[in-house]
Amino acid sequence: MAKTLQLINGVPRSVDTAVADLYDATYVVGGGGITTGTSITLPNSETYSDEELFVHLNNILQETVLDYNYVGGSPPRTQIQFTFDLIEGDRLRFKKILS
Repeated sequence: MAKTLQLINGVPRSVDTAVADLYDATYVVGGGGITTGTSITLPNSETYSDEELFVHLNNILQETVLDYNYVGGSPPRTQIQFTFDLIEGDRLRFKKILS
């Protein structure tokens, strides 16, 4: 198994590249978009802890606090909130991997 070094939330981490994603789901924003601060629930009732969730908007990796925030006190969590409006047709991709 090969290991690679990836920057995860600003911290270098060793990641096993042979391990498959634990969760990978896409959500397309519909119906006029989503306003800033609206909670978005991860598809398929998925839960996450802080360091294992990766969020992409239109194939661009988003950063916590700058782009989105966690919802709820302590893990496991099921929702996030963006710090800006999303428009209809935006594609969100939620991924969890082993770190």
